[in-house]
Amino acid sequence: MRLLSRLLSPLLLLTLLCTCGPAPKPDAPLPRLGSADAPTRYDNFAELEPLFYQSTDTAYVINFWATWCKPCREEIPLLEKLAGEHQGDPLRIVLVSLDTEESAIRRIPAFLAQHAPSLNAVILTDEDPAWGKTIDRVWTGSLPTTILYRGQRRYVYRRNFPTYVDLKGAVAPLFLR
Repeated sequence: MRLLSRLLSPLLLLTLLCTCGPAPKPDAPLPRLGSADAPTRYDNFAELEPLFYQSTDTAYVINFWATWCKPCREEIPLLEKLAGEHQGDPLRIVLVSLDTEESAIRRIPAFLAQHAPSLNAVILTDEDPAWGKTIDRVWTGSLPTTILYRGQRRYVYRRNFPTYVDLKGAVAPLFLR
């Protein structure tokens, strides 16, 4: 039994190390991030990918959403409130729309100007599903999905934040020293 427990501990540790997600990429410059009224459009995920691997002291909240997703639209004002509450803190919130239809893309600036005027916004139209696995190996593309990270701390929420308390609780560990 003792031998078994000695073998299982290293195996468990190795399993955890191998399943924690992607290895950090070299720190590349932050891609251009648009605003609510003028989101930056990316047709290829590779251009946006450095956003997910910054090693500065800034905490990142990257929210994937779409105009057709009701829970996505409902949590965007919560993200705006979080930004207002953390003014002056090293926090950057980025909304990444996965809308691909031109009619929906045209509606994004008006929607964000009303509900999240201070947040950075990009539109990602890359429809190749493989890019999702580069930032979260088990993400199926469900929306909303939010990636929170700061340094080596990284959390993925593959669901919406129904309340501001839920969102604030998810972000709090990013600011622990």
